[in-house]
Amino acid sequence: MKRLTKPEKKARMAAIIERLKERYPEATCALEYENDPWRLLIMGRLSAQCTDARVNIACRDLFAHFPTAEALAEAPLEAVEADIRSCGLYHVKAQNIIDASRMLVEEYEGILPDSMEELLRFSGVGRKIANLL
Repeated sequence: MKRLTKPEKKARMAAIIERLKERYPEATCALEYENDPWRLLIMGRLSAQCTDARVNIACRDLFAHFPTAEALAEAPLEAVEADIRSCGLYHVKAQNIIDASRMLVEEYEGILPDSMEELLRFSGVGRKIANLL
């Protein structure tokens, strides 16, 4: 199979998205991320082995305490763990989301990249979350 250029990939993805919108016109994301890619990154990581409803509840406290990537990047691990404890696997997830927030701030000036390769560099992000983003 021929390797696609970046513009070809974007065009292909746009066509796929259009077909999906036609097929599923009422599809919505259950995560309440307020159209903020950083929040979706964090919520996507928390959703592993957890329901979207539980993630929404936990993130209300998390984002109230740490409303920006900068704030979460500097957050004490124990405080983040306390906010996300109900999501399960909270020790690893807390460290992942702090590390991802720190990387976003330090390496990307707070702007989430749009390439699969760059997204996969974030702590705790696999192809499933990268595709969501």
